Amino acid sequence: MAVDEYRRNAIECLRIADETITARSRVLLIHMAEAWMRLAQQAEKNLTTDLVYETPPPHEHPMLPEQTNRFSPRRMATGGRSLP
Repeated sequence: MAVDEYRRNAIECLRIADETITARSRVLLIHMAEAWMRLAQQAEKNLTTDLVYETPPPHEHPMLPEQTNRFSPRRMATGGRSLP
């Protein structure tokens, strides 16, 4: 949705709130109008913000000592048991 459409929705909520009989409905519609206006303001900010995503360079995770022997061929041949 465009910024103008958000504002139109806010105005429409206020128009309906003005015609509403119950105070609870009026309050809810006013809060809804405020939410539409916050959305319009955020959309305006987003229009002026340039977002650039750069993929971070790959980095290697150092192996811990207990990870280095876990899949050794000798250990796998013995069913995971360590031999003396």
